[in-house]
Amino acid sequence: MRSNIKVPQIEISNTVPEFVWLVNSIETMLSCIMWHTQVSAEVGYRYRQITNKYADLTCDDSVVRAKLLGDFSMRGQESVESATKSSAAFCLSFLNTATVPAILWLERHYGCNAKTEPVAFGALSTEHSVMCSNFSVDGDERTHLKRLLTEIYPNSSFSVVSDSYDYWNLVENILPTLKEEIIAHNGCISIRGDSGDPVQIVTETVYKLWDIFGGTVNSKGYKVLDPHIKAIYGDSITPQRCESIYDTLMKSGFAINNVALGVGSFSLQCLETSDGQFSPFTRDTFGIAVKATYAEDENGNPIMIFKNPKTDDGNFKRSQRGCCRVIEKDGEFSFEDGLTWAEAQNNNCLLTVFEDGRFVQRFTLSEIRNNLHLGNF
Repeated sequence: MRSNIKVPQIEISNTVPEFVWLVNSIETMLSCIMWHTQVSAEVGYRYRQITNKYADLTCDDSVVRAKLLGDFSMRGQESVESATKSSAAFCLSFLNTATVPAILWLERHYGCNAKTEPVAFGALSTEHSVMCSNFSVDGDERTHLKRLLTEIYPNSSFSVVSDSYDYWNLVENILPTLKEEIIAHNGCISIRGDSGDPVQIVTETVYKLWDIFGGTVNSKGYKVLDPHIKAIYGDSITPQRCESIYDTLMKSGFAINNVALGVGSFSLQCLETSDGQFSPFTRDTFGIAVKATYAEDENGNPIMIFKNPKTDDGNFKRSQRGCCRVIEKDGEFSFEDGLTWAEAQNNNCLLTVFEDGRFVQRFTLSEIRNNLHLGNF
């Protein structure tokens, strides 16, 4: 389950009186480690809600929602560590990622095994260097496309970046000459645009592929391309563009599983507002902060600590006071503050996870996904 802003998600307290300083000393480190990961988890969840909405409307129930979007952000992240944790968080809502280290990170920290369960996976894909190198040799994109289909990946699905020179020429003129090879291919080839208006490029590609390869109509009355081909756009897909693509396809009679979409570092690090402006995500975007709220004097008497700046508009900076108890009602979390340490221990939804140098409770990736998506990952 998700929590509202201001509801405590983590509580830290020292268990050895001589180390009372420890709690505040790790505040900066904890905030630095957590906030970007939390933001990416929230962003991924929001994309998943868009995907669920349009998949429910246009796709057969057997279509796996968690495979419709993927993380393409690694190249634009600040570091390998940042990219890894961000993608692991995104994978709470989706299975596709091009950030391979995220899979190992999830296995190490969240009790999963990529060999036996769906953790996350990437996809075979060409890059511009591959397509341009071949074109420089023989001046013909068709030659390499045929090799990919019949020699290099005859039994594997893959995506092919297709705008190195003339995207629409490849779609409209080259692909029809390879129709026989594409239909005979033991896998799906995804035609990837990488420039221009993503909404226009990916939706028009679906329409043109339908005219060339045809397909079927699903149980909900929407067109689905022949399973050997589909469209993909690898990044630049903001939530607004994602919804626009899905809505455009639906209104044109096409199911959304005709396309695969990628979320790049821009979308995982920057919020597109309703007026078309862009606002970078920070730890303040969703109110992520660590603050001291409680202490005891030498005699064990409670000291309620809090901040409440008069210059703070909207009480954004106001902190909780004293110890907190997190409570759940009707599927929503809220909190009670102003409590002593002993009072906060009763009926508190916060559970002890790490104590005196060891984990006393661990949660698996599967448990977290099922909790977040109410058993419908």
